[in-house]
Amino acid sequence: MASIINGYIKLDQFKKINPNKIIRGEKGDRIPITISVNDESRFGNNCDIFVFQSKEERDAKLGRQYIGNASVVWTDGNITKGQKDNSQNNGDGVSPPFPIAQEVKPNNDFDDLPF
Repeated sequence: MASIINGYIKLDQFKKINPNKIIRGEKGDRIPITISVNDESRFGNNCDIFVFQSKEERDAKLGRQYIGNASVVWTDGNITKGQKDNSQNNGDGVSPPFPIAQEVKPNNDFDDLPF
Protein backbone atom coordinates (compact mmCIF):
# COMPACT_ATOMS: atom_id res chain seq x y z
CA MET A 1 0.00 0.00 0.00
CA ALA A 2 1.37 3.42 -0.87
CA SER A 3 -1.05 5.94 0.64
CA ILE A 4 -4.23 6.37 2.63
CA ILE A 5 -6.53 9.25 1.74
CA ASN A 6 -9.55 10.32 3.79
CA GLY A 7 -12.14 12.55 2.19
CA TYR A 8 -15.74 13.37 1.58
CA ILE A 9 -18.10 13.86 -1.33
CA LYS A 10 -20.72 16.59 -1.20
CA LEU A 11 -24.08 14.88 -1.70
CA ASP A 12 -25.70 18.00 -3.15
CA GLN A 13 -23.20 17.80 -6.04
CA PHE A 14 -24.59 14.45 -7.19
CA LYS A 15 -27.81 16.15 -8.30
CA LYS A 16 -25.77 18.34 -10.64
CA ILE A 17 -23.85 15.51 -12.38
CA ASN A 18 -24.57 15.11 -16.07
CA PRO A 19 -26.60 11.86 -16.45
CA ASN A 20 -24.38 10.90 -19.41
CA LYS A 21 -21.49 10.49 -16.94
CA ILE A 22 -23.28 7.70 -15.06
CA ILE A 23 -22.10 4.21 -15.99
CA ARG A 24 -25.05 1.85 -15.78
CA GLY A 25 -24.37 -1.81 -14.99
CA GLU A 26 -26.08 -4.97 -13.86
CA LYS A 27 -24.56 -4.63 -10.39
CA GLY A 28 -25.42 -0.97 -9.96
CA ASP A 29 -24.73 2.47 -11.35
CA ARG A 30 -21.38 4.22 -10.92
CA ILE A 31 -19.96 7.69 -11.37
CA PRO A 32 -16.29 7.69 -12.39
CA ILE A 33 -14.24 10.15 -10.36
CA THR A 34 -10.73 11.55 -10.37
CA ILE A 35 -8.77 12.36 -7.23
CA SER A 36 -5.99 14.91 -7.62
CA VAL A 37 -3.25 14.93 -4.97
CA ASN A 38 -1.64 18.36 -4.66
CA ASP A 39 1.69 19.48 -3.20
CA GLU A 40 -0.01 22.28 -1.25
CA SER A 41 -2.71 22.01 1.39
CA ARG A 42 -5.80 24.22 1.66
CA PHE A 43 -7.79 24.06 4.88
CA GLY A 44 -6.08 20.77 5.74
CA ASN A 45 -7.02 19.17 2.40
CA ASN A 46 -4.46 18.41 -0.28
CA CYS A 47 -6.70 16.37 -2.58
CA ASP A 48 -9.56 17.37 -4.86
CA ILE A 49 -12.29 14.97 -5.98
CA PHE A 50 -14.08 15.66 -9.25
CA VAL A 51 -16.11 13.87 -11.91
CA PHE A 52 -13.87 12.04 -14.41
CA GLN A 53 -13.26 13.89 -17.69
CA SER A 54 -12.48 12.28 -21.03
CA LYS A 55 -9.44 13.42 -23.04
CA GLU A 56 -11.79 15.27 -25.38
CA GLU A 57 -13.34 17.15 -22.45
CA ARG A 58 -9.90 18.06 -21.11
CA ASP A 59 -8.69 19.15 -24.57
CA ALA A 60 -11.79 21.34 -24.96
CA LYS A 61 -10.86 22.98 -21.63
CA LEU A 62 -14.24 22.16 -20.09
CA GLY A 63 -14.34 23.01 -16.40
CA ARG A 64 -14.09 20.29 -13.78
CA GLN A 65 -17.06 19.47 -11.61
CA TYR A 66 -15.66 19.34 -8.08
CA ILE A 67 -17.62 17.05 -5.79
CA GLY A 68 -15.43 16.86 -2.69
CA ASN A 69 -12.09 17.18 -0.92
CA ALA A 70 -9.68 14.85 0.81
CA SER A 71 -6.38 14.70 2.63
CA VAL A 72 -3.48 12.25 2.50
CA VAL A 73 -3.27 10.91 6.06
CA TRP A 74 -0.51 8.32 5.54
CA THR A 75 2.00 7.48 2.84
CA ASP A 76 5.09 5.34 2.52
CA GLY A 77 6.37 7.69 -0.20
CA ASN A 78 5.60 5.30 -3.07
CA ILE A 79 2.86 5.99 -5.60
CA THR A 80 2.16 3.77 -8.61
CA LYS A 81 0.81 4.93 -11.95
CA GLY A 82 -2.25 3.21 -13.38
CA GLN A 83 -1.93 0.70 -16.21
CA LYS A 84 -4.90 -0.67 -18.09
CA ASP A 85 -5.42 -4.41 -17.83
CA ASN A 86 -7.86 -5.48 -20.56
CA SER A 87 -8.63 -8.71 -18.75
CA GLN A 88 -10.19 -6.87 -15.81
CA ASN A 89 -13.67 -5.52 -15.55
CA ASN A 90 -15.98 -4.66 -12.70
CA GLY A 91 -18.15 -7.77 -12.92
CA ASP A 92 -20.80 -6.37 -15.23
CA GLY A 93 -18.81 -6.56 -18.49
CA VAL A 94 -17.80 -2.89 -18.46
CA SER A 95 -14.11 -2.04 -18.12
CA PRO A 96 -13.25 0.85 -15.84
CA PRO A 97 -12.76 4.19 -17.65
CA PHE A 98 -9.34 4.57 -16.07
CA PRO A 99 -6.14 2.48 -15.69
CA ILE A 100 -5.39 -0.09 -13.00
CA ALA A 101 -1.75 0.10 -11.74
CA GLN A 102 1.86 0.32 -12.90
CA GLU A 103 4.98 1.30 -10.96
CA VAL A 104 6.46 4.70 -11.74
CA LYS A 105 10.25 4.95 -11.67
CA PRO A 106 11.56 8.10 -9.97
CA ASN A 107 13.19 10.68 -12.23
CA ASN A 108 16.53 11.59 -10.69
CA ASP A 109 17.43 14.23 -13.33
CA PHE A 110 16.49 16.97 -10.87
CA ASP A 111 18.43 15.82 -7.80
CA ASP A 112 20.63 18.95 -7.90
CA LEU A 113 17.71 21.40 -7.58
CA PRO A 114 17.88 23.56 -4.43
CA PHE A 115 14.27 22.88 -3.40
